[in-house]
Amino acid sequence: MAQLYPLLVTTHYWISRIGLVAAVVMFLIGFFIGVVRKRDVTPIYRRTVYFITGLMIVESFIGLLMYASGGRPYEEVHLIYGLGVVLALPFFIFVEVTAKKRPAMGSYLWGFAVLLGILIRSIMTGRAG
Repeated sequence: MAQLYPLLVTTHYWISRIGLVAAVVMFLIGFFIGVVRKRDVTPIYRRTVYFITGLMIVESFIGLLMYASGGRPYEEVHLIYGLGVVLALPFFIFVEVTAKKRPAMGSYLWGFAVLLGILIRSIMTGRAG
C-alpha cells in the first residue's frame, strides 16, 4: 500500500479540484435551466448529478484508503467534510425527486452551492502547504 500512497494523494487532489469545477459548472447550468429558462430538471442534468455524486463517493473512498495507510489530514475536521461531500448531493437528490411542486431545480442549486462550500473547506483543511 505504501507504493500506492503517492498515487492516492495525487488522485485525491485532482478529484477534489474536478469536483470543485463541476459544482460551479452544474450550479451555473442549473441556474440557467431553472431560473433563466424557468424549466425543470432535465434527464441529462439529473444523470450528471448522479455521476458527480459517484465521483464524490470515490473521492471519499480514496481518502479513507489514505487514512488507513497512515496518512492524516492537516486538520481532523477534514474527515467530517469528507462525509459532508458524500451526503450533500444525495440529500438534495432526495428532495428533488420527492418534490410535489415543479420545477424542483432549486434543490440542485442549493445542493451544488452546499457541495461547493464543503469542498472549499475540505481543501483548506486537507494538507498543509
